Amino acid sequence: MTEMSRRHALTLFAAVGGAAGLGAPVRALSGDPIYEAYQANARNDPWTLGVRDAPASGFDGEARRLHGRLPRGLSGTLYRNGPGRYSRQDWRYRHWFDGDGFLQAWQLDGNRIAHRGRFIETSKWQAEEAAGRFLTPAFGSMPPDAGGLTGPDDMNVANTSVMMLNGELLALWEGGSAWSLDAETLQARGPRRWGSGLDGVHFSAHPKVEPETGIVWNFGQDAYGERLVLWKIGADGNLIDAGLVDDIGAGMIHDFIITERSLVFLVGNLHHERLRLPFLDGFAWRDDVPMRAIAIDKNDWSQRRTWELPPGFLFHFGGGWEERDGTIRLDAALSPNADVILEDVRDIMRGVPRAGNSRMQLVTLSSRGHFRIETPGDGLAEFPQVDPRYTGKRRQYTWHVDWTPDQARGATAIARRNVLTGAFDRYDHGPGVYVEEPLFIPASRRSAEGEGWIVHTALNAEARATELHVFDALNLSAGPQSSWRLPYACPFGFHGCWRG
Repeated sequence: MTEMSRRHALTLFAAVGGAAGLGAPVRALSGDPIYEAYQANARNDPWTLGVRDAPASGFDGEARRLHGRLPRGLSGTLYRNGPGRYSRQDWRYRHWFDGDGFLQAWQLDGNRIAHRGRFIETSKWQAEEAAGRFLTPAFGSMPPDAGGLTGPDDMNVANTSVMMLNGELLALWEGGSAWSLDAETLQARGPRRWGSGLDGVHFSAHPKVEPETGIVWNFGQDAYGERLVLWKIGADGNLIDAGLVDDIGAGMIHDFIITERSLVFLVGNLHHERLRLPFLDGFAWRDDVPMRAIAIDKNDWSQRRTWELPPGFLFHFGGGWEERDGTIRLDAALSPNADVILEDVRDIMRGVPRAGNSRMQLVTLSSRGHFRIETPGDGLAEFPQVDPRYTGKRRQYTWHVDWTPDQARGATAIARRNVLTGAFDRYDHGPGVYVEEPLFIPASRRSAEGEGWIVHTALNAEARATELHVFDALNLSAGPQSSWRLPYACPFGFHGCWRG
C-alpha cells in the first residue's frame, strides 16, 4: 500500500472525527428515565445482574467447584470481553454495545480456577473516570453535554472481543484501534500501532487466523463511504499489508469468513444513510435491496465475485470453506430483520430481557452465481464457534448458544450441529442459567476435529453468580464434566479467546 493510499485510508475513516462538527445537545443530568427503569427492574429481577455496572476496581476471586474436575490437559486462561460500565451520574447508556470494555481472565490450573476482571483503560475510560461522567458520543447513545470527536479512538470502548497475537493480548472493537494489554495483569498499554500511517484506522472485532501459516486477516468498515480496509498481519504480529476495497455497500458488517482462497462478507440490509449522532441513528433498514455476498480474492484484492441474496441481517458466522470449483459453503446466524440491534438491546438497557431472532442457516454460494439457503433446525441460535484448526477448511462441527422462540429472556442451552449430516447435540441448563459464547479448545494439536472441550460462562440468576462449565465437545448432552461458581455476578460478555 503506497503512502498516498495510507493517507487516503485515514481520510476515509476520519468521517468519525468529522462528527465533531455535528454538535451535541445539552441535556439535564437528572431524572433519566432509562436509568430509573433499570433500577426499578433490578430490584426484582436478578437477570439484570448481567447488565449491571461492574465495580471500578474490578473483580478478584476464586471459583468454587460445584461438581466434577477439570479434564487433564485443560490448563490455561480463558479471556472474555464485553461491556461493563453503563451509567455515570445516574444517567445510563441507551444501547448495550456502548458500555466500556470489561475484560475477564479465568485461569484454569490443575483443579483451581482463579478469576480477575478489569476495565480496559482506554483513553475514553481514563478521561471519563477523571471527570466522573460520560464525555463523548457513543455508537447508540448521546450522553448529556457530550463533546465532539477528533478521531475514532476518542470513543473507543474496546468492548467486543479479544485475541492473542504473538503473545500480545489485544482487546477489539468495531470502529477504531485494537487496544494492547498485559496478558497477566490486564493492564492497558495503549492502542496497537501497526505503523505506516495506519494509527486509528478501524480494526474490527473478528480477525481470522490461517491455521497453517498463522497469518491474521481482518477488516475495518467505512459504511458511509461503502468501503473496507483489509488487513493482513503476520504470525509475528507485524503488518504485511493493508489496503482499500471500494463498492462494498452500506450494510453494516460485523464479521466475515476466510477460505483458503477468499475473504467472504455478507453485506446485510441495515444500511448507513447519513452521518449523525449517535452513529446508529444514521442507519436504516432497507428491505427493497438484496443482501450481498462478496468474495474477495486473498491474493488479488481487486478481484471479487458477488451474489444477491434475500434481505437479512447478521452478526456472526460459524465458518466456511471453498470447493475446488469455487463454490463457497458457510453457516451463519441470520435474522430476517435488524430488530436485535435497533430495539432489543435498547430494552436490555432498561433491564428488560430480550433474546433476538437469529437462526443458524447454511448458505451455498455457487461458482455459477446461484445460491441456496437452508435452515437445518427450528431453534434460535447465536455466537457460533468452530474448531480453530479448521478455520477456512471443510469441517463438520459448529457449536453455538441455543434457545426456543418462547424463551424471551435468553439462551439457556448450548448445542453442536454437524453441518454435513445435520446431526444435533444439545444441553439445556434449565431456567435461570443464561449461557454465553461457547469456546472450543482442542485436546491437542493433533487430535481430530471436535476432540476437546467446550468451555462457557453463564449467569445463574437464582444463585446471583457467574459460573463456568466444561463439556466434552462431542457429547454435550451428557452434561458438564465440571462446573464452577464465582462468589459474585459479572456483566454479560460478548467474545473470548483461549491462551494455553
